Amino acid sequence: MTMKKYNLIYIAAFIVFLFLLISLFLRIDNSVTFYGFAENKETEINMESPVEVMDIFVTTGQKVKKGTVLLEVLSSSLPVKMDNAKYSVEELQTKYQLWKSDLDWRISQYNIELNEKTTKIQAVIDQHYAEIEKNKKLAKNIRSINIESKVEGEIQNPIFLKIDALKKELNFTRDLISTEISNLKSERFATNNPLLSRIKSLESELDYFNTRLQKQTIVAPSDGLIGNIHCKEDEKISSFNPLITFYEESPTLVVGYIHEDLILKININDSIEVLSGSRPEVSNMGVVKTLGSRIVEIPPRLRKIKELKTFGREIIIEIPPENPFLQKEEVILNLKN
Repeated sequence: MTMKKYNLIYIAAFIVFLFLLISLFLRIDNSVTFYGFAENKETEINMESPVEVMDIFVTTGQKVKKGTVLLEVLSSSLPVKMDNAKYSVEELQTKYQLWKSDLDWRISQYNIELNEKTTKIQAVIDQHYAEIEKNKKLAKNIRSINIESKVEGEIQNPIFLKIDALKKELNFTRDLISTEISNLKSERFATNNPLLSRIKSLESELDYFNTRLQKQTIVAPSDGLIGNIHCKEDEKISSFNPLITFYEESPTLVVGYIHEDLILKININDSIEVLSGSRPEVSNMGVVKTLGSRIVEIPPRLRKIKELKTFGREIIIEIPPENPFLQKEEVILNLKN
């Protein structure tokens, strides 16, 4: 009886010791394990203007080197833009020609007016000079009358006063009309004419459109993989719609999902051990770069029981580009404090 009691005490002590040992290890090994996917950096290739796809040189999943030609496209909006620009140029040139013709007509009318008015005034002046000559002949034998002088004593010859007034009127008329003609000519031959400036601008646009009218090649931005091809040959694609999805060759990110009960244990810049879910020998180290700002549903593939919905926080982990992981490969993520 005593022996039996003695054995029970040892067994109880062993159980207590084992419990304390397990508790100690649990305190020391405060690790966190969760799951995620390896992700390649994805780039959507598109164009800022509508295009027509002429040739496709790659297929989905194909490995390509940087600079490899992926597509050849032709801008589908350029012909319309060119036609509009050509029409605008022709319309402005017509306006410019009409404007020039109007100025030329006005200049010609001022020249006619100048000629008519100066001729008329000059004719009156000539008539007065003829009258003076006539008076000279009549008074040739009368020595007391001095026809040559404009002034006789204190009295000025009225005919010469008229001539002087007419000469002033002639000069004033010439100056006035000549100024108008000069102003019109300056406007007519000005290089900064708004119509000419607009025509030159449109012609520059046409030159630019002509350079882009040829086929444009789209090349791989880096070494990588072709994802989805969102277009077909001879298909017209709208502005900024994706043509091809392009991935870097090796995953550079891991998208992990940690259960909402453990979200306080992960912080930015924590080091994470990344292990392949199907290849135990494949591993790498990563760093937490982004913590999701909301609770999301964990993908079924990462759940212990696929039918049971679970929720957690999305975490982005950066891993070195030289790694053996596959695109979308399931990985195990370990954080050890």
